[in-house]
Amino acid sequence: MPFFTDQNPEVAQGASWPQWVEEARLNDSLAAQAYEGTPPQWRAAIKTGLALAHMHFGSDPGQLRDMRSDGHLGFWRRSESHAAPWAIIAFTPAYAAAARLAAACIPAILAGVPLIGAVCVGGQPHRAAMVSLELSGIEDVFVLNAPGLHKLLEESRPGPGRLVLLHAGELAPTVELAQSMGLPCWQEYRPPKLGLVEADNSDDGKSLADDGSRIDLEALYFAQAEALGMATSITAQMPSGGPRGTDMPFARDAQLPDALYLASGDQEQADLLHGKAFSASAPGLTLTPGCEGFWLHPGLTPDFFRVRCLTFGMLP
Repeated sequence: MPFFTDQNPEVAQGASWPQWVEEARLNDSLAAQAYEGTPPQWRAAIKTGLALAHMHFGSDPGQLRDMRSDGHLGFWRRSESHAAPWAIIAFTPAYAAAARLAAACIPAILAGVPLIGAVCVGGQPHRAAMVSLELSGIEDVFVLNAPGLHKLLEESRPGPGRLVLLHAGELAPTVELAQSMGLPCWQEYRPPKLGLVEADNSDDGKSLADDGSRIDLEALYFAQAEALGMATSITAQMPSGGPRGTDMPFARDAQLPDALYLASGDQEQADLLHGKAFSASAPGLTLTPGCEGFWLHPGLTPDFFRVRCLTFGMLP
């Protein structure tokens, strides 16, 4: 059953999918079978990730208006902000990263977008994708070919909405279409590079696993799919005396991961590893055990799904 129900039940006036797309709606029984066939601890990992995203981003701010004037300079400014009328998250049948799909949906929900649809382009969604969408509370899930997706984008009203693409190059023509339409589009075009960090205490030979919980690799695979298979294993030598003398585990010319997963440990150990061992040029995201189902797409926040209007003028 859905973990999130923050989608506005009152769809913005005039915002609706074209009638023809109903024939492409995913059969609810398929999603139910996928959900029931997924281990509860994997589903719980995604639920935890959604709750963490809610904490990170906050709730829907609704429609915002702000009026400012400066009598000294002689100008006034009015700003308005509201959710985009609709959003489509499109992905391919091979897309199996449950956490990353949820991370593409939840910013739209938290932005207050009233009409959110997910489109699997070219075939039936992976079971992990169906579970992720179910937990995220996305009810409008369609299966279309690429021309069908393009037709849906062109006919969805009012516009412009927002488009998110999760692919490995297959949806490049859709990116071009969005550009020609002036449709704001965000895309993940490759799996993220992950680093799985095991920290060792060089003084006493103990691993941090001796002192804290370990990451659930099965849940992490459900969350990240093929990205975990390509993850880099890292051993960080940590002196017992604290951060002094901590060695950088990466060569200075090495390509850094997009995110780090601390295989074991707690907040203090994560702070030590991230703040000292990895330096200011390190990945911006470090996740500890318990956060397997959480993800942040760089630049994909609720702000992407909001429309802003500015008006300027001169004071009399």
